[in-house]
Amino acid sequence: MVSVACRLHHMSELEAAIRDGASILTDGGIETRIMFETDIPLPPHVQVAGLVKDPAGGPVLRRIYESYVAAARSFELPVIIGTPTFRASLNFVRQAGLGDAETVRRLNADAAAMHRQIRARSDHRPIYIAGVIGPSGDAYSPEESLPAGEAREYHALQATVLAQSGVDFLYAPTFPAVEEALGVARAMGATGLPYVVSFVLERDGRVLDGTPLHAAIERIDAKALPAPLFYSISCVHPSIAAAALRDEAVFSDLVSRRLNEFKANASPLSPEELVQLDHPEGDAPDLFAAEMWALHQDFGLRVLGGCCGTDDRHIRALAALMADAGRT
Repeated sequence: MVSVACRLHHMSELEAAIRDGASILTDGGIETRIMFETDIPLPPHVQVAGLVKDPAGGPVLRRIYESYVAAARSFELPVIIGTPTFRASLNFVRQAGLGDAETVRRLNADAAAMHRQIRARSDHRPIYIAGVIGPSGDAYSPEESLPAGEAREYHALQATVLAQSGVDFLYAPTFPAVEEALGVARAMGATGLPYVVSFVLERDGRVLDGTPLHAAIERIDAKALPAPLFYSISCVHPSIAAAALRDEAVFSDLVSRRLNEFKANASPLSPEELVQLDHPEGDAPDLFAAEMWALHQDFGLRVLGGCCGTDDRHIRALAALMADAGRT
């Protein structure tokens, strides 16, 4: 485990970079790369969290993350890598028949340790580690979401373990409902680490539970103390994000100030459709990068990376555009 002083250094460095408007690369797809690039089966329910210590899966998972660090290193960009813990919470551990709270602690601590080792072995800096916390149910079914109070209690275990395991900040991606997002925000904020909340959006700029993005941000900023470091959109295609943000009612002053990140899918197909395929589906890397950079230019998003269907080619193409802009 890294020292508190080292972690505080990374915290302040990340917060300063965000405040100063730095462009930061993030990792890309993880699960879809395991599915389409390897013959390694994803463990039921907990998925990639179950591969960290697996003799076959662990080294492959590590190489995927290292490919994203290599992309950042090639273009001298800061990079964020997120722990493979999206489904390493109590509901999924129980569904997998793997035990209870102690398994949650182990899976999250092991994943954070893997990322700290990736950073320690790399000569690239800065590498920021995001402790990833997914929703308690299906990420595309707001009806499965928890109310805020229950969500805070549910997510507190994972947030605490990740915070104690040396991550630099906490990241809650692909939340379909604002109330559960508020609960996880409170749980993450209680750890003392900076944190980020990320929503799935419809083309009309609403979170999947029907809440307009600006209203979602306003509610969490008002009810979660401390407020998130910034907000994010994740797991949709760039065309969906662009359609949502072009609506003036969505891209309000509040959204323009608080929305800083986009982690995009390579394909406009839904995640449910993508996982039914036996091959990767999505935009070519250069097209993906161009669509992402257009969102940066139009809406000021500076923390950019990939989600379902993207790989290191997409992230490398995006990194090239980000680096070129930084040199002009």
